[in-house]
Amino acid sequence: METIKNYLDAMFRNLPQNEKVYRAKSELFQMMEDKYTELIREGKTENEAVGTVISEFGNLEDLADDLGIKEFLVTSRTENINRRKVTFDEVTAYLKAKKEAAFIEAGAIMLCICCPIGPIIGDALHHDTIGIIGMFLMIACAVTLFIMNPLRTEGFNFIKNEPCTIDSMTRENILNQKREFISSYSVRLSLGIMLCVLCFVPAIIFDNKGFLEEFAACLLFIFVGAGVFLIVSSNKIKNTYDKLLNLNNKVNEEFNTTMESNNPRIKAIMSAYWSTVTCIYLCVSFLTNCWHISWLIWPVAAALSAVITAITGISTDTKEN
Repeated sequence: METIKNYLDAMFRNLPQNEKVYRAKSELFQMMEDKYTELIREGKTENEAVGTVISEFGNLEDLADDLGIKEFLVTSRTENINRRKVTFDEVTAYLKAKKEAAFIEAGAIMLCICCPIGPIIGDALHHDTIGIIGMFLMIACAVTLFIMNPLRTEGFNFIKNEPCTIDSMTRENILNQKREFISSYSVRLSLGIMLCVLCFVPAIIFDNKGFLEEFAACLLFIFVGAGVFLIVSSNKIKNTYDKLLNLNNKVNEEFNTTMESNNPRIKAIMSAYWSTVTCIYLCVSFLTNCWHISWLIWPVAAALSAVITAITGISTDTKEN
């Protein structure tokens, strides 16, 4: 039994010395002792009994859930990693930069969605050229925002690329901020989905009513654009809070796979989702001149976006920095 006691001490050596761990150690020792006694009664030699007990109960990772000490096991592993400590000021600056980047990125996607408003208004006013110019100006602004936006968070790439840690006070502050944000997150998300689903309502109400029909078409794009803006910006801010709160739980061998998408190729493709939808919409509309029905591409694209995110866990907005 002395060998088993020594082995048990080695198993629990790197775990925090608290009441929960002591209780788990005592429980495991009792199980090992009972098994050892049972094997001796069956006629096993002491060495055979010890070997069987260690083989059956010697892997703490397999028993951590049953013993209720998995959280302490993860902590003990992460303490051995050479981590960069992220200060409270760095976390505050990072959150501010990420929130600004989220709104700018969502705004760029909204510009892509709303760019057909220019040709619609131009057609209604019989100034097609001005309308087309307005559309391309909106696209140009969106592309510029997409290109420049990552520079806002470039100084914080170490949070994504390196093992990092935050102290308990900083984590508690982030958790409180997230709780405050979650209260409005569900409202923003629900409103965004509702706007995408109901985007066709103005077109139905003002159908065959002259200039109001053109106005309804503009409202359709505004509804979808605003809905996508709310969904994208809210999700990106929530993901930022989740990433920071999860920093202390990353271990070396898991770091790259947990912080990044499991399939970066799919994530890269999905980052161009709304730009592709805009391109498809414009091509279909200009080639067929079916503007009265091609707007259906937007609610379909919004629904498909939700399905893709649910299945793959990868958002159809641009890649996380």
